[in-house]
Amino acid sequence: INDQYSQSTYGGIGLIETPTARFSNDGEFGFGISSDGPYNRLYAKVQFFPWMEAVLRYTEGTHKPYNTGSHQTWKDKGMDIKFRVFQEGRVLPELALGFIDFGGTGAFSSEYIVASKRVNNWDLTLGLGWGRLGGRDHISNPLGWLADSYKNRGGGTPLGGRLNLDRLFTGESASFFGGLEYYTPIPNLSVK
Repeated sequence: INDQYSQSTYGGIGLIETPTARFSNDGEFGFGISSDGPYNRLYAKVQFFPWMEAVLRYTEGTHKPYNTGSHQTWKDKGMDIKFRVFQEGRVLPELALGFIDFGGTGAFSSEYIVASKRVNNWDLTLGLGWGRLGGRDHISNPLGWLADSYKNRGGGTPLGGRLNLDRLFTGESASFFGGLEYYTPIPNLSVK
């Protein structure tokens, strides 16, 4: 059984476009490039502790100019952080809490809670996301029951580099996301 988890197009451990509750080995460093039009990404991932993953990312968007009239393409810097809440047990799944584009402009900002469970060669993932991951409007924001302020998602900052704590877990809705990864009998080959 393969225990090396692969990265998403955003750089963190995950499926193609969504995170999982999986983590790399402690102290692991990853560097990569991904392209899924209109975005090209350059990223570096560090597994600081067994319970914390951090990703620094630089994104180019070929769909619009950096500034009006500019020939340079749009650019965005971002930072993601994921924390392990608890490890997978015999019955319970692994659970993680994460923040995408936590320190960037907010163009890709999301917050999520996600669970992953391994069953033989299958790794199943199910999560609940806000922000960009909450775009399908599956349910009303459950935190909106606590305070109306959670129902409005604050905008990002065009210059980036600032933490916007008022944006966390906000928005009118949240959405479920998930997927699976199958580890084939061929070493280092999985299907997402």
